[in-house]
Amino acid sequence: MSSTSKKYLVGKVSPIDSANFTMNVLEFCKHIPHVPNFSPKRVYWITNIKGEKKSGQHAHSDENELFVVIQGKTKMILDDGSGKKTVNLEMNDTVWVPKYVWHGFIGMSDDCIILALTSTIYDPERKGYITDEINFKKLLDSSK
Repeated sequence: MSSTSKKYLVGKVSPIDSANFTMNVLEFCKHIPHVPNFSPKRVYWITNIKGEKKSGQHAHSDENELFVVIQGKTKMILDDGSGKKTVNLEMNDTVWVPKYVWHGFIGMSDDCIILALTSTIYDPERKGYITDEINFKKLLDSSK
């Protein structure tokens, strides 16, 4: 696993081949070792990619997320306050995104499937979502 930031982590799931299938193993202690007590409260996945082949960019004030690319390819925009970075992701890549990290997917392949494990239950009012990038930067500046 390689760290690209002090706040988010980009890693890789290890495939284990057998005669009849490949098992891909995600272990929290390896993929987010600095968060030993991560307890997902929600799991969702992104499929059926169409249109602009991207997600909305945003951050969370109350949610940590672990993303796993199950199939296909995508790019992820990440900004932990040190500037936007684009990370190329493919099958078995993982990205740990803690709260107050700006993120979103772009360039998703038609067959892309992304699994997400999150620390909160779904909030239809999206109270913890920060969707305005200028406001996000102000929040980061005020916390320094």
